Amino acid sequence: MHFIKSLIFIFIFFTIGSDLFAQQKQDKLSLIENNIAFDNVENSSLNSLGLIAVVFPVNPIFLIENKKFYAGLTKEFSLSLYPVGRLAAEYSLIFRKTDLNQLRFSYNYDIPVVASDFAVIFLSLGGGYFTDFKKYGYFPQTSANFLLPATDDIAVNAYFKVRNVFVNEDEGSDVFDVSLGFGTIFSL
Repeated sequence: MHFIKSLIFIFIFFTIGSDLFAQQKQDKLSLIENNIAFDNVENSSLNSLGLIAVVFPVNPIFLIENKKFYAGLTKEFSLSLYPVGRLAAEYSLIFRKTDLNQLRFSYNYDIPVVASDFAVIFLSLGGGYFTDFKKYGYFPQTSANFLLPATDDIAVNAYFKVRNVFVNEDEGSDVFDVSLGFGTIFSL
């Protein structure tokens, strides 16, 4: 367990930069009255972590379709309704000759595993709708997430996600994909 915590710390430090750790007060994260609340974070300004969450361009996605391997770039935006769940929209650009664009809409139920003053580690179970604008399908998905507060309303979600899209029978083969990177979560 100590090894995993060390890897997570190193990943965060190198990914986000040292200015998060240079703050005089650390942003405090706690689960209060079934809401995730971030104390000591200014509402009016978007700090560097929030800026990374919103403008971080894209993340890698790897998928298998028709027994062929493809890679691409993806970006997800989520709306948290904790503790009810999280709604997400994700756009992917796949590097191939046809059917380059994919769009997914999903519902995810987040299960907090560890909550600390710094972040929350949680597992997500969910499902949703998939389209590449020629075919459509539905998918279950699961992910491991590391939530870092940026402001009271925005958080960075470092994730590792696995899903399988069951495409309509007449329109093609199923799609299995794995993605990792950063998502942006807006909370109400």
